[in-house]
This record gives sequence, structure tokens and C-alpha cells, in this order.
Amino acid sequence: MIWLIGNKPAFNYSSLHNTSTNNDVASPFWVKPKSKSSKFLSVLLKIWKYTKILILLFFFTMGLWGCFQSSFDPLVASSTSVGSGLEFGFNFGTTGDWKYDLVSSPLQQYHTFNQWSMNYGPFYAFFVWPGAWLTMQICWGSHTAWGGLNALVAIFVLILIIRVFTILTTIKSAIQNEKMSEVNGKLAEINAKYKGLKDTNSKQLKQQEIMDLYKKNNVKPFAAFEQILLTLPIFLIVYRVVTILRPLKATILFNIWNFSYTPLTRIFSNFTQDGWIYIFFLLIVIPIQFISSWLPTRLAKIRNRNATTMSFKGSKESGKRKLFQYAFSGVLSIIVAFTPTGVGVYWFFNALFSILQSYMMHKLIVYKRKKQYKRSIGNVVIS
Repeated sequence: MIWLIGNKPAFNYSSLHNTSTNNDVASPFWVKPKSKSSKFLSVLLKIWKYTKILILLFFFTMGLWGCFQSSFDPLVASSTSVGSGLEFGFNFGTTGDWKYDLVSSPLQQYHTFNQWSMNYGPFYAFFVWPGAWLTMQICWGSHTAWGGLNALVAIFVLILIIRVFTILTTIKSAIQNEKMSEVNGKLAEINAKYKGLKDTNSKQLKQQEIMDLYKKNNVKPFAAFEQILLTLPIFLIVYRVVTILRPLKATILFNIWNFSYTPLTRIFSNFTQDGWIYIFFLLIVIPIQFISSWLPTRLAKIRNRNATTMSFKGSKESGKRKLFQYAFSGVLSIIVAFTPTGVGVYWFFNALFSILQSYMMHKLIVYKRKKQYKRSIGNVVIS
């Protein structure tokens, strides 16, 4: 729909939601005409495809290694208490500060992790060591900051660096989610159309319709799993850094929240002393986590062309997916409550990054769609 304001035609973005009769306008901006590629380029693309698969499998394998290693290797058993478990710190006497220097007394029941070594396995050597070393340098470089602000800065920088290294995968995953949002209405219609039909012919027809829908919109449903394969090792890296780094274990944020305490455990075991203040910590972290999970769906609904044409059955199927999403957010909230406070700080910053990323991707997609719309209708001023 084009409205006239003064002498200039104004653009009503909602018109993009109802342009199914115009194939050029209705097609998502990422659907490009297929062009023939050279044989050499095709070979390179295949090589890169399998190389990427191997890299992702390596990361995921390392994540599983780090997840289960502590169950059979006592050397890497972590503890939230200072002076126990595996600890990363400076050699005894380096700084003269007990929060940073590992004690030389043999009575201390922990294993020192203060130099690069394969003794603790490839996960710690290739992933945890760089993160712990960097975080330690930042913590010590700003150790005079009040109230554990140096720990906040260190965790923030660590997450920022990880985000930079994974930015391409993150953007690709966001685009794939957007593609799925584009076809969600039609996909829900197909699922509702064949609901309750169990015969072989109906299953084949349903599968063919879904494959045609994905092919038409260049949707690769399994591409989104790249982000999932990276999530496990990234979380474990940060978790291990927070639980083995001596200065982080000794941090009391704002002189209120102890990084080594588990919020829910502290609430139930010492509520009348200092446990109640961890309720406020959860009231800060958990809502941000829910917002980071809810916002992408909300923004996708705002810009999704098919959202206004979805039938009742399609809406019902879409509602089931939303219910799963909220359940997943609830699981993350439980994780925050049952992990050390320092890990909760990681979840907080990670959620903030996710919110910022969702907003930036939303603005980028809207910009590209407006640009596409402008090309399709000629000299129309978009306001």
C-alpha cells in the first residue's frame, strides 16, 4: 500500500506482508537467481564444506571431552572454593597477593595450572589455557578496581573475543533462523494439512512439500546446527575459566555477591544471613536471559511477511514452537540458578550480546527488504 503525504509517496512497510501476488517483491532478499559456477569453484566449495564439518566436529568433540573429563580425571576436578580443585594462578610469590598467587604449601588440596601443558588434555591445553591466561592478565592489570569490577571487565572481554571469532557462524545462524521465520507460516500449514495422516503416501507427499518449500527459499534446516555445535565448547571454556581462575573464585562483586557461591544453594542454606541478596542477582540475570530468547522471535514476527496470512491451524503449530522456546529459556534459568555466580555473570553478558545481535540483524534485514522493495516498484521514496 502506498500512501501520499504532501507531495511525496510514503512507504508503508506492512505492505510487504501482503505482496504474495508479486513474486519479485514477495521473495526474500536472500533468494537469488542461480548462476552457473565453474568446476574449479564447485570443487573448492565442496572442500570447504567438508573442512568446515571436520572443524565443527572437532569443536564439538572437544566440548564433549571437556564435559566428561572431570568425571574420570581427578586432575581437572574443579571446585568453587579457593584453595581446592584445579586452580589457575601465578607462581607463589609473584604478586604477593593470595588472590592471584598459588600457595606453595603441600597441604593445599589443589592442582596448579600455571603454564601451558598437555598434562590436562587437549581441551584444557588448546581452549581453557588461552582463555584463562587472557582473563588472568586483565584481572591483574586492573586489580585495584573497586568491588570486583576487574572481574566483570575480564569476563566481558573474554566473551567479546569469543563473539568476534564466531561472528560469521553467528550471522549465518541468524540468517537461517530468519529464513525459517519466513517459511514458518507455510511450514505450519503443511504440518497441519497432514496432521493425523500416517500412511506412507501422505508422509512422502508431506516430505516433498517441505523439501520444495525449503528449496524455493534456499533454506538449509541443518545449517543452524553449526551454532549449536559451537555453543557447548564455548560454554564449557567460560565455565572452566570461571571455576579454576583463582582471582575470579575470590571475587565478591560489589562486596555483595561471591563469585564462588551458587545462588540457589546460598538462598536455601543461608537465607537470613546473606542468601536473600542472591535473589536480586537472579532477578537481574534471568529476565535478561528470557528477553534474549524472546526478542528474536518478536522481531521476526514484526518483519515476517507470512505472519499476517497464517491460518488458525498454522498459528497453533507455531504456538507449539514458542512453547518449546520458553521451556528452553526456563532450562537456562535453572542452569543460572544452579551454577556459580561467576558463571551467571557470563550468562548475563552473553544475553546482552545476543540482544544487541538480534537488534542489529533486525535492522539489517529490514534495510535490505526496503531496498529490495524500492527496486521492485521503481522511483518510490521510502520514508
